Amino acid sequence: MKLLSGEGLRKDILESYFKNHKEWSFVISPSPEHGFYDAIVSGPDEAWMLKIDSLFKPVPIVIGSPVEAEPRLKSENPFPYGYRKVSRELVLRTLGGEGYPPSDKRLASFLSLLRSETVVPEGGGHYAEGPFVLTSSRKDVLSEKQKEIDDQLASEMHRLLKTRYPAYG
Repeated sequence: MKLLSGEGLRKDILESYFKNHKEWSFVISPSPEHGFYDAIVSGPDEAWMLKIDSLFKPVPIVIGSPVEAEPRLKSENPFPYGYRKVSRELVLRTLGGEGYPPSDKRLASFLSLLRSETVVPEGGGHYAEGPFVLTSSRKDVLSEKQKEIDDQLASEMHRLLKTRYPAYG
């Protein structure tokens, strides 16, 4: 198993995204067994299983491993994950001052952004990243090999947390 974290994991996923930025998904759910969050990031050619210690802190610990890209790992999300080019005006209009709930115009601007094509980001541009799909439970669609990787990631996450926080479990 190739274990990645931090910048190495980010670089690995981005390199694959840059090769082919179509049909990506990023699905996060609570782990049914280990008490962490699981994520599956999948593109047309590659996929990664991630373990995230918490979604509720600014810089979570994230570790992951590449896995075989299989159709059953892909999300059924109608809006593929990726980067979308946005104008500065759209960002200001979408986030700007009307309060909550958003007006029909702001909602329409947001939905038009989701429907736009994903792109490879270039320096100097404005981009939105997402969507990240958060579900209440993961469909248990993992193969035996993927379940092994999931268990190894959980063990490594426990080890990292014990090292970083000696009072941890």
